[in-house]
Parts: sequence; C-alpha cells; structure tokens
Amino acid sequence: MESLPTISTAKTENSQQYITFKIGEELYGIAIMAVKEVMTPRPVTVIPRTPKYLIGIINLRGEVISVIDLRIRFGLDKKEMSTRSRIIVVVANGMKMGILVDSINAIMTLDVDDLRNANMIVSSDKQKFVSGSYKLSEDSILLILLQDKIIDENDFQTQLKINQDQELLSVEVIPDKDGAKEIHLVGFSVRNEQYSVVSLGVEEIIFLPKMTTVPEMDSFVEGIFYLRESLIPVIRLGKQLGLGKSDTNEDTPVIIVNIFNMKVGLIVDEITGVFSVPEEEIKTAPIHISKNQAEQLKGVIRLTRENQSYIIMVLKLEKLFSFQEQDLLRELDYMYETEETQAEKDTVQDLSIFEFMLAGDRYAIDLSEANEIIPICEFVPVPKAPPYIKGIINLRGDVVSVIDLPKLVSHHDYRFDRFTKLLIVNTGNEIIGLIIEKVLGIRKVISKTFEPPSDILQQKGNIYIKGIGKDDTSDDIIILMDVGATLEQIQSSDESESLNAIFEALELLELEDERAEQAFES
Repeated sequence: MESLPTISTAKTENSQQYITFKIGEELYGIAIMAVKEVMTPRPVTVIPRTPKYLIGIINLRGEVISVIDLRIRFGLDKKEMSTRSRIIVVVANGMKMGILVDSINAIMTLDVDDLRNANMIVSSDKQKFVSGSYKLSEDSILLILLQDKIIDENDFQTQLKINQDQELLSVEVIPDKDGAKEIHLVGFSVRNEQYSVVSLGVEEIIFLPKMTTVPEMDSFVEGIFYLRESLIPVIRLGKQLGLGKSDTNEDTPVIIVNIFNMKVGLIVDEITGVFSVPEEEIKTAPIHISKNQAEQLKGVIRLTRENQSYIIMVLKLEKLFSFQEQDLLRELDYMYETEETQAEKDTVQDLSIFEFMLAGDRYAIDLSEANEIIPICEFVPVPKAPPYIKGIINLRGDVVSVIDLPKLVSHHDYRFDRFTKLLIVNTGNEIIGLIIEKVLGIRKVISKTFEPPSDILQQKGNIYIKGIGKDDTSDDIIILMDVGATLEQIQSSDESESLNAIFEALELLELEDERAEQAFES
C-alpha cells in the first residue's frame, strides 16, 4: 500500500480508520479494514456486455479482478486518468475488486460516534452507496462509502461470471497456486539478521537453562543439559553462522531441533514468529553470499508485517554442521546415553502443544489449533463490544477479531510489554487472535499426561480447561486450554450479544467468499 499522510482526531476506543479519496469535488472514505492495497492504474482488458462502470479487468499477481470507475458509477463524466489517479483494491461482496478514483487524500482516524446520517446532504441516486458522513470542517464533509453496494445485485452475477471465465480471457495469468505445498516455519533473529527453520524439525522452544560445560568441546558446544531424560547439547547459532556471540540471560530462547537422529539446542536472540508460506515463495539465495552460506540456506523469503518487508533466510539444519562436528555430536550423545534415556526415546509422544503464560500460570493449546504468532499490532476498536474484545485486525485480507486472554483470567492490571504476542488460532469455524502475555515454547508430550479436569476445575476464569498436567522438569502445573469451548461460551453468554453481532458481520464476509468460490467451482 502506498505511504499516505495520516490525519487523526483524538483517539478513542470507538475510533475507526479510513482511506480517503476524491471523486470530482467530493471527498469519500472506505474503512481501511476492507482495503487490500492502493496502486497506480494499469492497462485493463475490456469485457463485452458488462455495465459501463465496469471498465475491465486486470491481472493482480495472478488473480484476475474487475475494476470499477467510480466517476461513471456516480453518474459523472468519464475523465482521463492522470498521475494522481489510483486504483484501490478492496474486498466487496466476498471478493476482490478495484475501484478507480481521481486521487488519494489521506488515512484518517475518526470517532465512530461522530458519524452522522448523510441523506440530507447526498443526492438520492447516491444514498445507497453511502453509510454516513463526518463533518471535518465548515467547508469539508467526508462521505463513508459502502463498497458492497458499488455493484448492483443484478450486476453481481456479471462479476461472478468474470471470475468463472477468467481462464478464457486474453490476459496473462500466473498458474493457479491451489494445491501448492505450504511450508511451516519458525522464525527467529540472530545478531539482527532474520532466519527461520522448517517447523517439522523443531521439537520445542524453551528458555536457556543451566548447563554443564563439556571439557575439550567448549569451543563448539556451549554446554549440555537434560530435558525429560534426553541429553541436549547446546550450540550458539550466531557463532556457528560466523556472526559472533550475543549476550544471554534466563530469557534467551533455545530452539530444540531433531537432527542426525538426536536433539540439539540452538541459542538464538529472539523468536519472531510462527508462520506458513507457499513452497514456491522460497527463492534461491542471492549469488553474492559465500559458498558456505549458500549451502546452509534452503532459500530466502520476503515477509511483510505492519507495512514493513523483511528478508528472512530459511536454514538447512543438516548443513549447519560439518561432518567432523556431526561426529562430535554423535559421540557426545553416545557418551551420555543411558538405558532410561533410550526408554524415553522409545516413548510415543503423540501431542504437540504450544505453551504460554497468563497471570503467572502456564497454559497450553494443541499446536494443531495454532496458525501463527505475530507481534502485537494496532487494533480497530469495535463499538459496544465486551471489555475482553480488544478489537479487530486485518490479517492479510482476513478480518480477525482479537480476544484479550489476560482479561478472561481477570488479570486486569496486565500491561503490554515486549513479550506480549498475538496467537492466531483456527477453531475450525473461524480464525481468532488471542493476546498472550509470554510465549514459553513448543514441545511434544504424551497426551495421557493431561488428566481431564474435575467438574469443579472445568473452568478457570472464563477459560475452559481440556486437561491439567505437570511439567516433569519443574513440577509446574500446565493448563490445557479448550479453545473451542472457551470461544463458544464467550459468544453464547448473555453479556456478549454485541459480540455475536460482531462475529455475524465477520462471518458474512466469509460466507459470501465461500459462495463465490462455490459458484466458481460449479
């Protein structure tokens, strides 16, 4: 999205952000949550027998979308495009479309309580397109556009037809990505460089424990420790990559990976996230890196977060160590292995969990329910929502509501800090963001170690419990959270009638998208 000037009033819990633009002499705005991107106009392919305001289609990175000229839609004379003309790509009626505007104005943050009825100031033929208005000054009125109303219901079938027939159109279309293999990655930083490894090789993520130094190996192995009867040699990844050493403390993360049929701990500076990318987005490493570095990289990816792009290097775990270093690790494993250690290796660990902190207690969810971890970003508040609804965010085009878990466990004094993260979960019906106080890590456990809760302990605060277990290394109690039951209870409670309305509005977008996909497939 283009870098736009930002204009805001005093920010409140009911504030909303809009991208504003000009059509003729009038100023319009669209909720920023509906906007995918803003781009300069490009040549369009004209489609016969479509409404005049639908000026054609464009190829947007392999996806064919239609473009609406708002001047024509609003009954104004057609105008030649200028250097200020822009196409705003929005989600409307469950699908993407571009709207051509005369010029972009700014991003504005306004209080929804100041939104007024626009019927008295908008002509009758435009009223169906406008949800309300803001009085910015004595001479300036901002009209809020309803993007779902830009296309008439009768013309909506035309829009679907365009999407159904897009393969027959004479435009360049990148091959469909459906069925493409997705790679799940764990991201981290080392000496201000961004790296990741394929999550299948990651056993768990912990904080740096006390270690025992290994004589004659301390130049390669930082130390060793036992984790659930398994010996873990620890390697300082920055040193292994030739980047130098970083300071460590009790909050330094260690990624436990399974490599060469043994577990190895990798010291990193910070865990930056868990995410998925299509395999084809992992590109060949730049040619200017050394031969040794090239061998250690699976490739590089470009990841965009909060309007900033990052280059992330994907490491090949098996290439991080020389043959001599591999032999040393195997020798170390053999020296310290016991019958109990081997018995532990033979134990079937059938449940992967993601652990986090809330109000001083350890919680976990089934890792299969976790989509990704992202930094805390700006939330768009939802009017009249319960206090534990922090707001909504736009996650790569999906509108995601955010639940404040600290409030659900009555930790009302909690304040965001550098450890606060947003855990994106998939309940099977919807994607939800959960605010967590601190990431503890990922690990595999034996599911039977979690005992079903008694009737008395079935709930902790507003969180439903699936099981209660104990960490055999620290004796800490771990609460296995029932994500589905917790969210179902929130939505069905008497005080959450407004929340139901929020979810229904969000689900409507998803439903329309599903209908469009079904129409396309049929």
